[in-house]
Order: sequence, then C-alpha cells, then structure tokens
Amino acid sequence: MNEQARNSERSSPTLAIAILFVVAAGLHFLGGMGADPDLWAHIHYGGMILDGHGLPRVDVFSYSAPGAAFYDHEWLADLVLAGVWRSGGAIALGAFKLLIGAAIVLALLDATRTLRRELLADRPLEPLLSACLLVLVLAVLHPGATFRPQLFTMLFLALELALLARADLRLRSMHSGAGGAALVSALAPAGLIVPLLLVWANLHGGFLVGVGILGGWAGVAILRLYWIQGPRWNVAAMLAAIAVAGALAPLVNPYGTELYTYLWRTLGMHEEISEWQPVTLGDANFLRYQVLVVATVLAAGLVLLRVPSGRARTSLAWLVPLAAVAALYGYRHQRHTVLFAEVATPLLLVGAEQARAWLVWRWPVLVPQPGVRRLLAGGIAALALVQLAIVTQRVQSEGLAVRFGRLDYPVDAVAFLERHGFHGNLAVPFEWGGYVINKMGERSRVFIDGRFEAVYPPAVIDDYFRFTSGIAGWERMIEAYPTDVVVVQRWRNIHPRLFARADLEYVYSDPAALVFVRRNAATAPLLARLAATPDRNDFPRYATVFP
Repeated sequence: MNEQARNSERSSPTLAIAILFVVAAGLHFLGGMGADPDLWAHIHYGGMILDGHGLPRVDVFSYSAPGAAFYDHEWLADLVLAGVWRSGGAIALGAFKLLIGAAIVLALLDATRTLRRELLADRPLEPLLSACLLVLVLAVLHPGATFRPQLFTMLFLALELALLARADLRLRSMHSGAGGAALVSALAPAGLIVPLLLVWANLHGGFLVGVGILGGWAGVAILRLYWIQGPRWNVAAMLAAIAVAGALAPLVNPYGTELYTYLWRTLGMHEEISEWQPVTLGDANFLRYQVLVVATVLAAGLVLLRVPSGRARTSLAWLVPLAAVAALYGYRHQRHTVLFAEVATPLLLVGAEQARAWLVWRWPVLVPQPGVRRLLAGGIAALALVQLAIVTQRVQSEGLAVRFGRLDYPVDAVAFLERHGFHGNLAVPFEWGGYVINKMGERSRVFIDGRFEAVYPPAVIDDYFRFTSGIAGWERMIEAYPTDVVVVQRWRNIHPRLFARADLEYVYSDPAALVFVRRNAATAPLLARLAATPDRNDFPRYATVFP
C-alpha cells in the first residue's frame, strides 16, 4: 500500500467511527464516579501533608496498633489525589481520571505502532477491528479505573511498555559497528524509565512490576544480542547499567531501603482480600478477561507463525514471555487482570491485523463489500451512540459527584453513632475503616482499615480475619483489645454470634450494618441515655456523595 492510500484510509469516515467507538467506550468504562473504599483515607492523609503536618509516619488512627510505624509508601498518590480534590472537587477528580485513562490508551497505541512498524511492514491496522479489540481491553481495565493509587501503576506500566518497544526496535536496528553515540540514542527510551520508576515508587507499590519488566527486558536483550552477534560488552554493560539504575531509583523515597524490605515482607499478607483472590476458569465475573487471554494467545501464535523474518520475530522475545507471565498473575490475583490487559494490547492488535490480512488473502471472498462495510460501520457507530447515551443518562441522574452506595458503607450507622455521642474504639470492617477515620476523626479510633499491612502487625490482621470468618479465636478482637463499639456488615452474618454475648448490647441496625456497644464504665452513661431516648432513629440521613 502506498503512502497516499494509507493516508486516505486513515482519514476515512471508518477511522472517525472507530475513534468515536473507543472514546465512547473509554467514557463508559473509565469514567465512572464511584468512590473507592480507601478514597476517604487517601484524601485525608494527603490533606495532612498539604496542611503542613508532614508525612504521617506513626499510626494515630487505630487502637489495635497505636504508635506503630505507618509506611505510607503511596504518599505521593495521597498528595496528588488530595491536591486534585481541593483544586476542583469531584469534577477535577473525574477529569483527572479520564486524562490518565486517555494517556494509558495513547501509550498502548504507541507501543502497538512500534510493533506494527516491523511486524506488519508499517501496514496500518484495520480501524474497526482494532477499535473493537480496544473496547475489550477497556472493559478489562474497568475494575482498576477507580480513584486509587493503582491507577498510577496502570499509567506508568503503559508508558514503560511504549518506551521499551521503542528502545527494543532501535537496539535491534542498530548496526553492529555503531559507535557509542548511536548506542546512547538507541537506549535513550529505556533510560527514561529510570526516572519514571523513581516517581512510580512514591505513588504505588506496583513499581515492582516496572522494575521486573525493565530487568527482564535488559536480560533478554543481552542474551538475544549474544545469540545473534556474539559478545558486545559495551552494549551489555549499558543494558545492565540501565537495569541496575532502574532497581536503585525507587530508593529515592522517604523510607529508603526500607521500602523494598517492607514490600518483600508484606507481599504475602493479602490472601484474605477479595481482589487478591485467584480467577477461576469459567468465572462469569471475569469472562472479559478470559476472552482477552484466549484472543491474545491466538494473536501471538499467529504472529509467530506468519511473520517471515527471523529478525522480526526477535521483537517478540521479551513481549510474549511478559504477556504469558502477566496472564498467569492475572489468574493468580484478580487485581492483576488489568495489568495483563495492557501488556496484551500490542500483541492483540498486531496479531488481529495479521489474522485479518491472512484470511482475506487466503479467501478473498471474505473482503467485505462496500455495502457490508458501511453496515458494519453503522452498527459500531450505533453502539458508540448507545454508550454515549448511557454515560449521558448517568451524568443526568447522578451529576458529576463522586458517589457511593448506601449499602456499601456504614453511612447511617456512623450518623447514628455521631447523633448519640458514641465514640471511642470502633471495630469496623477494614473496607469501612477509611470512611470512619474521615467521618469521626480524632474522636474515635478503628481496629483496622485499608492501610492493612502498612500499619498493622500480622497478629492484628489474623485476629480480624478470625473474627470475620468465625473460626477459633474469633472473640479476641473484642476481648483482647479495648473495643467499645462493634459495627458489622449485615451480609457477613456475623451478628448472630454477637447477639449471644452478654457483654455486647445491640443498639442499631439497617440494611448495611448492625451496631453493638460493649457494656463498660465508659459506655454505661451513653447506653442509659440511649435507652431513655424516645426515637433512637432520629438522626440525619446524609446523601451518599463523597466525602
């Protein structure tokens, strides 16, 4: 295809429809305004930094680990989220998330363009097919597109993939006799990942993925170079230096080397959290992810079979193994499915175009006639309009506020406690801890919250999960700690055990939560006053709008 034909196809109405479809899907899947359980805490801790209180290093929010070291390794994410919130509220937060989503898509398309340049001889991708596959990717990214630090890992991973794709192509295109200047130019994109990792490490612990990918790519590049050209020590040394610099850059953080030791020590402490659970084969809740895995396997296999040049195949030497590892980790931990979606995107789009080209070459009758093509384009345009209509309806009904479900948080239970003066030490589910810290402030302390291993020792975490599961020792959360109030989620069905305890008095319930107060000297006056209150349910019902 000559350049004029390529430009004609790129500027065609088909391309415009494809872009509309992706934009509409991006607004639909990445534009949600639901509050993450930890958003209250991130805004709170970031606000403390903005207000001049410095980085929180010691826990002052819990009664189970008072004075424990607080490893707020996501401090920069807290600062950014709090700053965005203070600058423009919910609208600013929503716009910020959409900007990150757009940057992720553009970075993934840049990585795809680099891969396409070599594997497809710079042949353009078919717009409608690529748009449909990108929508699938966006659908898999949807669970991770919340107001939380993981969003930064999604962004920085996409940027790293784009930079590595460029560096890999430049390195393999470099003449064997090229000098130092050419080598520096070839590896410049990989060198940019070093400062990227420095910032990433202060935003989210997912920077470990970035360090591993950079090191893995450098190792593959050294071995591939040795296999093809023999020993080239200057290139190997520079690749190794970039990998080492990438591992050292994250040490520029408030905790220094402790950041690595902390993450190593706590990586295995998440088994009980739902998003760290595995994805089971055939799980309908992760059907999109499993369809994406199958599609990527087929696409990668076809590329490996159909690309004629051995040199071109070497471009996949790092990306295919990376996709395989990412897929396995996606099955191992639900939260990592979004990372696989990003790694898979370049392989998926290039492989799909390779499949389309082969099919129409093998069976020319499959080339869609103009009328069929217009019909397909019209159908996709209609889907895009439906998505835009859903987004518009959502905005009209909910506004641009950050919202949360009344059944998902103890909105009314906390309002009840505030109205009747119950403060002190509250044992609440860790998903609700950030909400309680934000709402009840210094008047109360929580047993546990979303900071989890960043504050709480293993014994506290173990006592919490024993309580929620009802296994031997479940009473420790009440008896071994100075617990004043217990708030439980109704759906967990913990409350029958609490009704049986003589030292707990049931005082309130709603469809989301039940509240029990421990009988002791501190709570006795409050319980007596509550018993004399004609209508204990006389308290304000707040709207479920953040904060």
